[in-house]
Amino acid sequence: ENAAVVGQQILDDLRPLVERFEFLKEVRGKGMMVALEFGKPESLRLRPAWKLLEAANEGLFCQLITVPLFQRHRILSQVAGPGMQVVKFLPPLGIGEEDRQWIASACEEVIADAHRVGGAIWDLGKQLAGAAIRMKTQGA
Repeated sequence: ENAAVVGQQILDDLRPLVERFEFLKEVRGKGMMVALEFGKPESLRLRPAWKLLEAANEGLFCQLITVPLFQRHRILSQVAGPGMQVVKFLPPLGIGEEDRQWIASACEEVIADAHRVGGAIWDLGKQLAGAAIRMKTQGA
């Protein structure tokens, strides 16, 4: 019962972020399963950064979300599958109000950072893109 209630509260906390951040396209889930779907931005300022990461490796943008969620906030998440723009996570079933607010705050901070092209998170993106390109050229 707690999973259904708190899971819905997490979704309700995260859904308003879709209106605030153009990389974030949808928040969905069931019970404590949460998925954040990202996609190509509309603004000219953000499009080149998206294209760079996607040219290096499809789905690479999501690593700009999963890595800081874990490093900064100890939230374990993963990309839903190869080439997918979906980050998923499954909080413990027994979490309470404080943990729920922590999850929402952490996601908001990391997604906001992903919208600041040129910051530390994009340095990570350049490293990941460089590694992906090197792997492509070595495997070819």
